[in-house]
Amino acid sequence: MDFSYSMKVKKAVESHLLEGADDPRFPMLPQRLVADVRKVMPANGIIALDNGVYKIWFARNYTAYEPNTVLLDNALATMGAGLPSAMGAHMVYPERKVMAICGDGGFMMNAQELETAVRLKMNLICLILRDDSYGMIRWKQANMGFEDFGLEFKNPDFVKFAECHGAMGYRVEKTDDFVPLIKKCNNTPGVHLIELPVDYSENDRILNHEIKDRSQKI
Repeated sequence: MDFSYSMKVKKAVESHLLEGADDPRFPMLPQRLVADVRKVMPANGIIALDNGVYKIWFARNYTAYEPNTVLLDNALATMGAGLPSAMGAHMVYPERKVMAICGDGGFMMNAQELETAVRLKMNLICLILRDDSYGMIRWKQANMGFEDFGLEFKNPDFVKFAECHGAMGYRVEKTDDFVPLIKKCNNTPGVHLIELPVDYSENDRILNHEIKDRSQKI
């Protein structure tokens, strides 16, 4: 059986996935933040994804090296699942590094669980990707030709929010600070909340157009 075409497709996909992995812009692009998380998390480390457009980027760009290390609820896609899923993973595998990855909208739907994680003396990171909107629905609404309406909101100060619950809070202010911060949190016991501003402006170009165009040229 000739696998030459399959290998050609595989090579093209892998090349495309690397694009943007070292992009220095801030707020961070999804391609860069996914690459940075993969760089820092150990092979058996567990990421628990909430539901938002970042889930598409992680599902596409994040390589899983071991089974059950990428948790996502892709059936009902219920918002608010990220932090509780990470807490459950920590309870089953307390010796592993665990990270919840949430949008700001999804996190705020179950933000009270931060108190539970602190009270139970868990060791985990909760990464909040902040774009001050329901990004996935906003993107879909735009693609369907509807007016941009009703999907932006204000967020609390996430650092203070973490601290008032007894967790450690951090705000990333430049791209190069992200990896060292994750390393610090992974090596420090306790509950860590990281606020990371994210730029989704390339979603439509890459996910809706570029992938289709490049696929047709292979």
